[in-house]
Amino acid sequence: MRPLREIRGLKYPDEFVVRHFFKRGLSERSGRVLELGSGTGNNLALYQAWDWACTGVDYDAAAIDDARHNLGAGPVLVQADLSLGLPPLDGPFEALIVPNLLCYLTGAQARAVLTAVKARLAPGCEVFVRTRLVDDYRYGRGTEEEPDGFRLATPETGEAGLFNRFYTQAGLVSLLTETLGLADRAELAVRFDNLQAGRRVGGNSDLVVWGTAA
Repeated sequence: MRPLREIRGLKYPDEFVVRHFFKRGLSERSGRVLELGSGTGNNLALYQAWDWACTGVDYDAAAIDDARHNLGAGPVLVQADLSLGLPPLDGPFEALIVPNLLCYLTGAQARAVLTAVKARLAPGCEVFVRTRLVDDYRYGRGTEEEPDGFRLATPETGEAGLFNRFYTQAGLVSLLTETLGLADRAELAVRFDNLQAGRRVGGNSDLVVWGTAA
């Protein structure tokens, strides 16, 4: 893993990925972790530092290249468009992290990916998911393409033209329960302001869910 000053892209893991990692005792054991939507590897770097074997999947070739630069030769990094389904992956995995993916998939695509990944998880796999709720300020700002799913018109976030699917808390929990058999569950609401294109944007709303897969 590179020194911090040489890291490309995000330099730190999602703060709730960090909370999950330590609160669930993942620093006290090791195994294999899979991240869907792994970007430049900032979340996998945490697992790598504690000797987990890391696998990441992302659609962006440049992000995969940066992740290889940041993490070195050890992790398995796969370029794939998850809206088209889960690529071939060697399991089983003892941890699954999905911190920034489900909002960019339709409801059917999300269900298909989660259903497919379930077969690659070890019994009792630790699961972390974070995605956007229906009270996020982006909701409704664009063209509706499915219930709670919009082609966004939000240039200030860099997401203009992208599809976003928003969840109710109950709807997300139901999806994870039905596809992954998620149990021993924690649900954390995350509401925050952010700086976007040089201006303060309020009303960001996410839900973090973690637990164990059946």
